[in-house]
Amino acid sequence: MNFIQTIRASHLNRHGFIDVAVGLVVFQAIYITLVILFCNLENVSTDKAPTSLGRFIFLALFIAPYFENLLLIGFATIHEKLFKRAGLFVVAPLLLTALHFITPKQLPFPIFIRALTLFVYFYIFLKQYDLHKTEMGKHKALLLSSSLHFLANGTSTFIASLLDPDIAAETIFSAQPGE
Repeated sequence: MNFIQTIRASHLNRHGFIDVAVGLVVFQAIYITLVILFCNLENVSTDKAPTSLGRFIFLALFIAPYFENLLLIGFATIHEKLFKRAGLFVVAPLLLTALHFITPKQLPFPIFIRALTLFVYFYIFLKQYDLHKTEMGKHKALLLSSSLHFLANGTSTFIASLLDPDIAAETIFSAQPGE
């Protein structure tokens, strides 16, 4: 067996986890690249002081994946108790997608594209959790689902830093004495 066949035959890929992770990273890289290249992100209004790069990375990569997936699973659990599994994979991702628009930041691309991609991501996270929870246990399945969320956020951050190198420079030079 070659390397790719060995990975695809591994126990972790039983429910397509590795395939989903690779697909998610590739899609997110293409999506963020298109957004950065074809949208005018210079005109995005910022009402408050920008979040530091370190804080943004900490929140987006370490806090958000776990707690957003925990909230998603909480919504799914409540929905499952009330309505069984009817509409479970539609309602829970829609609720979490809606929570991302409570304090919307005006972005120069259609909002339905952002809503659709968020819905698909949350659907994938919930489906992977659901596929793995009986085999691995709920907490390990949550961590596995959160790792997918981490990969999506990490890919966004990485692609944005590659295509917009001013992010790091602004953070570094803004802390210089005398400015």
